[in-house]
Amino acid sequence: MPPASTTKASDKTQACKKLTSLLQRTYSRSLPKLKMPVLETMLFAVCLEDNTWEKAEAGYDKLLRSYFDLNEIRVSSVSEIETTLSELKGADWKGLRIRSILRYVFESTYSFEFEKLSKLTLESAQKRLKKIDFLSPFVASFTLQQVLGSHVVCLDHIAHRLAIHLGIVPVDSSIEDASEFLKAGVKKSDAFAFAHLLRQMATDPQFAERIEDDYDEEGEFDVLRFEDRLAVLKAPRKRKKKKKAPVEQPAAKKKAAKKKATKAAAKKEPAKKAAVKKAAVKKAAVKKAAVKKAATKKAATKKAATKKKAATKKAATKKAAAKKVTQKKTASKKKAARKKVAKKKK
Repeated sequence: MPPASTTKASDKTQACKKLTSLLQRTYSRSLPKLKMPVLETMLFAVCLEDNTWEKAEAGYDKLLRSYFDLNEIRVSSVSEIETTLSELKGADWKGLRIRSILRYVFESTYSFEFEKLSKLTLESAQKRLKKIDFLSPFVASFTLQQVLGSHVVCLDHIAHRLAIHLGIVPVDSSIEDASEFLKAGVKKSDAFAFAHLLRQMATDPQFAERIEDDYDEEGEFDVLRFEDRLAVLKAPRKRKKKKKAPVEQPAAKKKAAKKKATKAAAKKEPAKKAAVKKAAVKKAAVKKAAVKKAATKKAATKKAATKKKAATKKAATKKAAAKKVTQKKTASKKKAARKKVAKKKK
């Protein structure tokens, strides 16, 4: 079968039509209606993301009832809005996005009217929405579909995960890429109904946890195999194999194992003792050699000192003798000189 990049539009159409028919047997065919101004439509889309339509309506109504007006919501903290929407999945992100939308609209129009968006072209509207911080692909797509009537398949995280498990979008696709991929297989008039059916199945308690599991792709990508994938989702979840607990050994086996261990330990003991003895002998030899070396060094030092002392003494004696001889000669010379002087006087 062809890879995702070369999947025929006719195969996508066939798969989406058949999937729609199968889901309509289980879930409601009637479509909810939404008639709101542009800004309110965006706020509702934030509440709807990853939730059922009924929960989104309840959450949106609670949001409006909990605050005096939209301006009060704009100046509220994210945590306060999160608390108000705590019953919705992903309430923390919803608080951040709602405040971000209200701030952008107010700062760009100095009001809470955003009807100018409905008069823009698709390209201009997309560029305008990209300027809003933290806006998700789903909120942008839903707004374009409801306000401009654009041909888009609105996927949020849970619908995207379901589409991956059904094998109708590539496993490695982003939400934007998956939406664009399905666009070729769903008519503009059927896009809202198709996305709504995916939402109903994705929020069904039977599948809500299953679609978050890792998807094991078998073989090449083929949108026409979605029925096999659907059967896998409907089948009971495979239980993970538990590790077998170690089987308890009988008393006789335990005794034999203990005896074997004792025997092995006894066998190792002589070798251990021999190693200890060898280490002790080696240590004693090293110590003896060190003592001997120290003694030799000490003796050599003492001998050298004695020799030096003797040489010094001998040199001193020699010097004294030489000095004595010199003194004697000098005395003799003086005596001879005195005699000579005395003789001359006579």
